[in-house]
Amino acid sequence: MKKIIAVHLQNDRSGNTLVFRQSLEALAEKEMEVHLITNRTGEMPGFLTGIPGVQYHYINYSERGNKWRLFFSFLLAQVLIFRKVLSLYEPEAKVYINTLLPFGAAWAGRLKNAPITYHIHEMTVPLPFLRAPLYETAKRLATHVVFGSRYLQSLMSFPKAEKHVIHSCLPQSFVHEAVLHSNHGSRKTVLMIASLDEGSGLHELLELATLMPATKFELVINAHKKDVDAYFENCQMPDNLMVYGTQLNLHPFYQRAALVLNLSHVEYKDTFDISILQAMSYGRPVIVPLSGGANELVAHGWNGYRISGNYIDKVRKHVEQLLQNKPLYADMSCAAQLVASQFKADVFRQQVEDIFVEGNYFTTSRKKEQLAEVLLYPAALQEYIDNARN
Repeated sequence: MKKIIAVHLQNDRSGNTLVFRQSLEALAEKEMEVHLITNRTGEMPGFLTGIPGVQYHYINYSERGNKWRLFFSFLLAQVLIFRKVLSLYEPEAKVYINTLLPFGAAWAGRLKNAPITYHIHEMTVPLPFLRAPLYETAKRLATHVVFGSRYLQSLMSFPKAEKHVIHSCLPQSFVHEAVLHSNHGSRKTVLMIASLDEGSGLHELLELATLMPATKFELVINAHKKDVDAYFENCQMPDNLMVYGTQLNLHPFYQRAALVLNLSHVEYKDTFDISILQAMSYGRPVIVPLSGGANELVAHGWNGYRISGNYIDKVRKHVEQLLQNKPLYADMSCAAQLVASQFKADVFRQQVEDIFVEGNYFTTSRKKEQLAEVLLYPAALQEYIDNARN
């Protein structure tokens, strides 16, 4: 039985944590011996909690507090991870690291000459001054790199590693719920799901809600409610905007939403954004940044719009258009569900399994099938058409 030492620093309810859970579920179901090193959660369980067949090893780590407290908590966590990886290592074991953050696991794997696979969803880190050293560590030590989007792969150089793009997917349970309830609810709100930082477009959403006082807005932030309240303490909050902290169940929000936004800034747009895929599985048109991982889901004017959050008046006009033009909305809704249906859980699982079980990206029998299917993704289809014209 092959042993996988998996590492994820913050067991929260973010998109990259959900994707990592699906990877570990796939590996555990292939009867691999999966050991997960992560932090303990507080009141609300993270997505990595309770994965069948996975053995847990906990460390102390918290992203709450000022930057110096966060910095020392981060360094201590690396020391603990380094020691745990060394204690768990056996010959032929593989190290599987989610995000750039757990660099202690990479150095422990290097010490034991173990294969090291990084799964990278975005380049942003809680402490921006750490991004360069974390990236350099990954470049130097990774033997395999899994990118969450083709856009992210284009930003990062890993000359020594085998590189793979595996687009995220949704759990079958979420898709089933979305299909059953996609037409339920009043669908009168505009929804955004974001992280608690300046670059995720929080202030742009406040501005948009102020410009559209007759429209209801909902904002869900992946952070503790106390931290959310402290962040907006000195802001003038519009009456038509409801703000929530981390949620265990996002289905009611998608059922109420008419459309879903991502107003991330340029430096934060590299993530694939699982919330956009969730929205489209409900048949909700979306608005995403002009470039980045999220727009690999969106063909402008077909299943949503690509607009920079800096042009908030243009965003407003498209939101109003979708809310008022029912035939346009219906067409975009159908297109959104069509695109979401292409990101299949069995394709994702096979791609992950092939890296660890077969040692390569696709098995030979599946290559043609997957390459044909990727042309159904809006961004890939547009790129294919553009190349054919040139």
